Formats: sequence, C-alpha cells, structure tokens
Amino acid sequence: MAVTENNTSEIEKILLELLANSLFNANRSIDCTSAKWPLVWHEAYMQAVSLLAFSGEAPENCSEPLLTNIREKLKDDVIRVIQVNKQHIRLHRIMTNAGIPYVILKGAASAAYYKDPLLRAMGDVDFLVAEADIEKACSVLEENGLTRNPKEHEKHIVYFDDEGNFEMHVVPAGVPKGDEGEKVRRLLKDILKESRMHNTAFGKIYVPSDFHHGLVILLHTCSHLTSEGIGLRQLCDWAAFVSSFSDNKFCGLFEEKLKDVGLWRFAQVLTQVCTECLGLPERSFAGEYDRDIINDFTAEIFKSGNLGQKNAARVQESVLVRSDTKKSFIGNFISSVNAIVYFYWGFTKKFKILLPIGWLFFGGRYIIRSLMGKRPKISVKNLKDRTQTRNSLYEEIKLFKE
Repeated sequence: MAVTENNTSEIEKILLELLANSLFNANRSIDCTSAKWPLVWHEAYMQAVSLLAFSGEAPENCSEPLLTNIREKLKDDVIRVIQVNKQHIRLHRIMTNAGIPYVILKGAASAAYYKDPLLRAMGDVDFLVAEADIEKACSVLEENGLTRNPKEHEKHIVYFDDEGNFEMHVVPAGVPKGDEGEKVRRLLKDILKESRMHNTAFGKIYVPSDFHHGLVILLHTCSHLTSEGIGLRQLCDWAAFVSSFSDNKFCGLFEEKLKDVGLWRFAQVLTQVCTECLGLPERSFAGEYDRDIINDFTAEIFKSGNLGQKNAARVQESVLVRSDTKKSFIGNFISSVNAIVYFYWGFTKKFKILLPIGWLFFGGRYIIRSLMGKRPKISVKNLKDRTQTRNSLYEEIKLFKE
C-alpha cells in the first residue's frame, strides 16, 4: 500500500519510504533532489528515526558535505545505542544480584522485535519492579553509584550518573484512572511473573511476554499521543512488533483482552497507519481502513515529532486535551494543572491545600517567560482549535472505550 497522500508533505513521504525500505524491504524507489535531502534528514532526526531511515546505501543526489555529516551523526547514534544497551545489561546485573525481579519497558525490549535491534534509537533505561520492592531497589541503585533525581514524578523515579539515566516504574505509563485503569492493572498484574529472559548482543535482560509488551507499547503510545505527542519512532515500534505475529496469533493474544479495556480499536488504527505509512503488510485484524482517521493520525505524528519536540505548543495543548473522557473539560484541565504542580512541588501531594498557590505560581511563571520569549506565546483561540481537533481524533479512535 502506498504512503498516504493527504496531509503529508513530499519530505515526509520520502522519509516514510526510507523507513518502509528499512523495516520491511519494501524496495521503494526514492526520488529526492539534492536540495531536499537536508530537509529529509532533519525530519528523520526530529522523529528519532535517523539511524533506521539512513542505515542503507548512501542516498543518491546527496551533497558530499551532507553525506559526511550524516555518516558522522549515524556513527554517534550507533555509539549511543550501544551505550544504552550496555546500561540495560548493567541494570540486569544490579537487579539480579540483589534478587529483585524486574522487567524492561520499551528500549531493548522493543528493539528485540526489529530486524536489526541496533537501528532502534534509545534514550533512558525504563524498567518496572513490584511496588513492594521499591525501597530495596532504590537502596541498591544508590549503592551502585546512582543518584536519585530530586524532582518527583507521579509515574516513575529517576536515577542517573555519568553513564546513563534509569526510570523505575511500578506501573507502565499510560494506565488510565477509574474503572478502565483497574481493568488494565489486572492485565498487568503478572507482568513480572510472566517475563522472559532475552539474549541481546551485549548480554541478558528480562523483557515482558509478547502480550504484556504489546500492551505496554499501546499504553505508552496512548499516553504520549494525548500529551506532547508521538513520533515515528513509536509507530515503528508497533510496526516491528505486529510484523512478528500471524493474524491468528495476534488476535488470540490481544483481541478479547484489548476489547475489554477499550484499546482494540486503537490497536487497529495503529496497524492501519503502519500499513499505509511504513509498508507493513496488510493485516486482516486491522479491520476496514478508514482513510480520514489514517490521514489525521499521520498528520498528528508529523506535527509533534518524537515526544513533541517539533512543536513546543503541544505542551500547552496537553493541558486541555481530554485524557479522561468521563471528566468534563474543566475537570481534565484541573487534573492536568495539578499534575504539573505535583511534578515540581511533590510536597503538595500531602498538602493539597497548597495546590491553588502552585497554579498561580507556575501559571504566572509561564506567562512571564512567554512574554520574555523563553516559552511559546499562548493564543487562546489557536489553542482551543488545536485541542478540539485532537479531542475529535481521540474520540474517533475510542481510547479506553469498550
């Protein structure tokens, strides 16, 4: 199936063709002039897929200075991937020596489904432990020279040193609140028990079962989609994952359970987008292809870039996006603002009476920085229009709706 033509620029189409060739040997011809290659390269970088897109033969019609720059950057990317892989192995050694069950979330776990795992870009090492092991895990990490980030986050604890960053979770990102969240938590309760040993090129790690890994990808993608936005890296993760299953096996693993938690439609849409954009062979379980949703979803990806780095205004929008469809607009807004205050002022979780002070402080600080040019200026009309568009798309995808 050809790359979607609507709402997709020529530069974006070229990048998608490169990714299709790399992921699925699509053998698509690349028609790109010398003047356009810098733009394609920049888009690949913003989407965190430069290594995957440019891993093949040298681009034709590419100027020698740009080609040299690409080779140097790709070399740096490979070194970075190797370093993060080694940090995964380091974590495995620390946790297993301490007798703490853990499982990798995304990262090397996602890379395991790629034809060449070293082409999957990586950042932090995300992992999950049981809530009962949190204090012990914190002590062990500190004993191994890691420092805890003083900024508290409601979803994870961050440890770091000169070699890398480690994000420790007790629940994967993206689990909703309320009844839907309880259903998802029940599906995740055996994630540690059902984890499996995976041999990477650098050593052994524990990764989730196929089902749990797929669920983690969907939750992570959903979490970022309704906040700062997702990029092509997240889409490539899903494409590589889905391609490793037959239609019957995929449906057997996922259909009933995802329908129960309201993520089956989301899985279908993601798969349709992967087929349309990345060359994933058509899958029968994806259902009837909806061109409007595919085009809108693709446009969302290219507007945001990897985790929203193409568009700083996405952070503003995320405050107004209806992450909880059972709440009113005002209810979602208050929850989003509270999350910001909790992140910077962790003590307000215990002293909620101080929350309004946090609203005024952080809201006022953003306005001042916006006026000084240090933050994007807020246009209420544009913000409202963009969030309405995003909310409409999420309603069509039926996130967490049975």
